[in-house]
Amino acid sequence: MLILTLPTLGFAAALSLVTMYLPVILEPMLKGNPAKGTLIGFAIGGEGIFSSFIPIFVGVASDRIWTKRWGRRQPFMIFAAPFMAASLMLAPFQPSYVSVAVSTFLFFAAYHFYTSPYQSLLPDVTPAGHHGKVQGYQSFMRGGGMFMGMSVAGLMFYRWEPLPFILCGLLIMIFTYLTVSKINEPEPDRSHILPRQGLRGEMKRIWRSTRQNKGIQRFMVATFLWESTLAALRPFIMLYFIYTLGSNSQVGGLVMIMVGATYMVAGIASGYLADKYGRSRVMQVGLWVYLGGCILGTFMTDIKWAFICLPIFGLGASVVLTLPYAILIQLMPKEHVGQFTGMFSMMRGLANIVAPLIAGAAIDVAGKVVPEGREYAVIWAVSGLMIIVSLFFFRGGKKQEAANV
Repeated sequence: MLILTLPTLGFAAALSLVTMYLPVILEPMLKGNPAKGTLIGFAIGGEGIFSSFIPIFVGVASDRIWTKRWGRRQPFMIFAAPFMAASLMLAPFQPSYVSVAVSTFLFFAAYHFYTSPYQSLLPDVTPAGHHGKVQGYQSFMRGGGMFMGMSVAGLMFYRWEPLPFILCGLLIMIFTYLTVSKINEPEPDRSHILPRQGLRGEMKRIWRSTRQNKGIQRFMVATFLWESTLAALRPFIMLYFIYTLGSNSQVGGLVMIMVGATYMVAGIASGYLADKYGRSRVMQVGLWVYLGGCILGTFMTDIKWAFICLPIFGLGASVVLTLPYAILIQLMPKEHVGQFTGMFSMMRGLANIVAPLIAGAAIDVAGKVVPEGREYAVIWAVSGLMIIVSLFFFRGGKKQEAANV
């Protein structure tokens, strides 16, 4: 499980590094440009362009092929890893905004080309009774990657800006090599490898198979809402610490380290508990804990309470962001694992586009009716509302799980 989930550490660190520190490189290039903020947002937010279509088509393609040496998922990882690493390593050396943006877009394209087949690899090589544990390990690696990309990379960045980008690119290559060389994909049942069709035929098949799986349709909506909870908070959380709780970025960073540590430990624990007591049951408990953390965040007025209350949010967030794919594994037909995994990735990508816009609009509205600074607390209410709505789409999850065990 450690070797299998290592790539998550690499690409999670890379994604955090790109979204947090490339804007710092871009800002001086755009000095004096009145559209500076929009241009930086376009370069970094370009991920949404690629997350909207690459994952599902690559996922379908990985369902259709089989190679004797590398299986059907790993060829995509082997192809994409060098592009992801090269674009990452070259980005800080680019001389202009356009060339940095091109490097960033290449990174995002390779990232989504890599991650959808990689995610499909997990159920292919893992016994059914260990899917929750593997997702727990992956959540631990994702939390570790986010910590590396935000905190450790920051120390390197201010010594020499290209250093974290170079090291992160090397990590992606090393971790991909270790996983591909140590993990052997079992040959799938030939009846699960569907014949290839043209683009139009594949589109029809994707639409037909999605329409026939009502439970998966509901689950995809719930997935979008769950991912949106974090996507709505992430851009504004530091502003919440500074203006709503009257703190500063250093203390806010300490709170996030505590939340991140809770997230990593809870990720592994929730995976084991899910395999023992039922994934949907543990997920529902996590949703209520997550909702409780959002309620506390909405009404908090002092940063001291954040050290006590927000780890509760981290605990719930870890469960809610760890278990969805483990639950989806039990709902997916085996011949469409790559397709629905791609759709799962697409929903998460769309959440990262839509949720910040919703949260930002809510802040603007709240700013007209609450005292100055308190408007940023509305981000917790937005996330809490998304959790409540998701409970409607996730209802009957226990029955769906029981029917597929």
